[in-house]
Amino acid sequence: MDLKELLGDELFAQVDAKIAEVNGADERKENPVKLVDLSEGSYVGKEKYVNLKTEVDGYKKQLTDASTAIESYKNMDIEGIKKSAEEWKQKYETDTAALTQQIETQKRTFAAEKYLDGQKIKSPLAKKSILSEFMSQKLEFKDGTFVGADDYMKKIKEQYPDDFESEQKEEPPQKKTWVRGTGGT
Repeated sequence: MDLKELLGDELFAQVDAKIAEVNGADERKENPVKLVDLSEGSYVGKEKYVNLKTEVDGYKKQLTDASTAIESYKNMDIEGIKKSAEEWKQKYETDTAALTQQIETQKRTFAAEKYLDGQKIKSPLAKKSILSEFMSQKLEFKDGTFVGADDYMKKIKEQYPDDFESEQKEEPPQKKTWVRGTGGT
């Protein structure tokens, strides 16, 4: 069952019109809202894609380097092969550690971006600047969240209040009550 069948023609048309309206705004030209049916398997989150791409690129490089080394073994003696094997083991451990570090850094960056998305920062430039400052704080990243992030953001909001949308809720206007006076004697 697709979304159009689920919502009905009228409600689907309203949703589609609202998405088109939002995408028509200048700030959404680079990153439009898209309606995707995840059950088809055609959508992968950016974070997951980038992590897997980094991992694949790292493995491809290791495989290419290993193939080159294996070719060079054809003309070596036993002691040379043992020495080279030990060097390759060291190189593999170093490359794997660097790849793991790169993936962890990407996870931290995506988590920080996601956290800052909820902070109602007005401009993309301010968000980029705050993200850079946020990452330089080296806050502890535990269970997908940053320890102390709320305190840090409170301090930033106090320091730069113009960069954030106001959090004041507008109170609905009070209904005025009219009382009809009675003529008195």
